[in-house]
Amino acid sequence: MTRRRARALRLALIANPHASRFSGRRRDRVVAALAAAHKLELLQTGHPGQATELAADAVAGGAEVVAVLGGDGTVNEVVNGLRGSAAALGLLGGGRVNVVARGLGLPADPDRAAARLLELLAAGTRRRLSLGVAGDRCFALNAGLGLGGAIVREVERRQRAKQLYGDRAYVAAGLKALLVDYDRDHPHLTVHLPDGRLVRGFFALIGNGDPFTYLGRRPFRPTPGAAWDGGLDLLVGQTMATGSLARALTGMLSPNPRAGYPRMPLLHDLERFSLSSDIPLPFQLDGEYVGDRTSVTFGCLRSTLNVVAARRRA
Repeated sequence: MTRRRARALRLALIANPHASRFSGRRRDRVVAALAAAHKLELLQTGHPGQATELAADAVAGGAEVVAVLGGDGTVNEVVNGLRGSAAALGLLGGGRVNVVARGLGLPADPDRAAARLLELLAAGTRRRLSLGVAGDRCFALNAGLGLGGAIVREVERRQRAKQLYGDRAYVAAGLKALLVDYDRDHPHLTVHLPDGRLVRGFFALIGNGDPFTYLGRRPFRPTPGAAWDGGLDLLVGQTMATGSLARALTGMLSPNPRAGYPRMPLLHDLERFSLSSDIPLPFQLDGEYVGDRTSVTFGCLRSTLNVVAARRRA
């Protein structure tokens, strides 16, 4: 009996030539593999933010799947371009960390990721994910106001060090932010919850999925209960004591992280909340510094994004 061939789909491939692991040869191999089975259009970014425009235009032009060859920052831009559409997101790696792809059990290597994408497309496999919303911008992975934003801001100021030293650049930036730059004496942040409760703290980490990020091969899990198809998890740092932070960080990098630590409450599966600060604090979305903020309102769009990935096991 002859096996029926899967229908060729209209694919748009958005490639970021500035991604950490991008190369023209890899791009060409991925293009060849996908174009052999589907109707493919290659779109290459030329400046930050353009992937959002390219994704929205691709969907308007009839693309059924928008695949990303780039890092989590490019994925974030594409997700914002897909918001509200029926098109599915395909993940092909190509960045330094590729947290979203790895968190969904997909390969980070572009060649292997392309092969896996073709398998999942042939099987018609999709998974619906929730998206976090911060102001008017969506995020697939995480956000941070305060210390996390300060670390990302410091790394982005030192792009050469990031390219040369990878994760060690984040460790160095974290130590500088913690020991030199950050106000460790005054908790400027306030969390406003829907029931009227206020939670004071020094910083906030918001997870839409688990893990939050990776340090090398080791997952960093401050919000281990965050589910890609659930609400948002919020960890509030109410201490800047070096010993307390060191113990919490050790736990978050362990194989069995806890749901919260002393003076670091963890709120699970939130639909909405807001953060405010009496001074501007650095803010990051999906690993990208997006400016200093005195207030951010968060929401959750449940089961809104189609992703070409295996379904979650019960």
